[in-house]
Amino acid sequence: MKRSQTSGVRSRTLCVAYLLLGMSLASGCTASKGAATAQQGGNAPVAPSKKTEKSADLNRWLQQQVIDVPPATYRVQAPDMIRLTAPSIKELDKFQAKIRPDGKVTLNLVGEMYVAGLTPAEIADDLSRRLERFYNKDTISVAVDVIEFNSKKYYVFGQVVSPGPKPFTGSDTVVKVLSEAVLNDDAWPEKVVLIRPSEDVNVKQKVTIDLKAMRETGKADQNYVLEEGDLVYVPPSPLAEFRMKTERLLGPLIPATDLAIMALTGF
Repeated sequence: MKRSQTSGVRSRTLCVAYLLLGMSLASGCTASKGAATAQQGGNAPVAPSKKTEKSADLNRWLQQQVIDVPPATYRVQAPDMIRLTAPSIKELDKFQAKIRPDGKVTLNLVGEMYVAGLTPAEIADDLSRRLERFYNKDTISVAVDVIEFNSKKYYVFGQVVSPGPKPFTGSDTVVKVLSEAVLNDDAWPEKVVLIRPSEDVNVKQKVTIDLKAMRETGKADQNYVLEEGDLVYVPPSPLAEFRMKTERLLGPLIPATDLAIMALTGF
């Protein structure tokens, strides 16, 4: 009787093992078939791990938006790079300079200038005054642009294809930022959160943004201009969050293929 029970348990274990192996092989075959289908007719690109098909329409809308908003004041710091435009002054026209750690740049004609903490317009005004030693005031026309924003960051996290720190330019808006980061299919666009670190208790530090409402109404009142250090967070939808929690709970469990091998080998 004992031998019969042992034999029965062993048979059931083997059946489970074969079933799990079959499921694993079937899954592998399906994946291989899908990959082969994708490559028919040429070298088709491999689909990204975080798909964006469900968010395609919203991403397309984000990328099409050109909303006129006043940019924040940008003050240069090391190691930003600036470019001068001075059509009547060949020594400076199209000249580029990276701001050094000491906050200075070295320019033709005028030598060293301390520019850290100044806006591009303030740098242009200071440079114009210095150039009056060499040129008639009425002939001086200087503009300064920042061509590399390296000193300041904002942050994008959550359900986007391209998360992480981004260069702050002073003209970054919520719509522009998310059009570049690209929402993935787990995103909850009605609950995007903008967090603004501030030591001032009177400054509202957190606001929720509904991208779908912005798209449907055409109102841009929630398309905030970002400030240095702002964080834009795109949370997962309730269904996606449930799936993620389930995956985290089941993650430590032994994979089906490993269980099948253990059942077959006795190890």
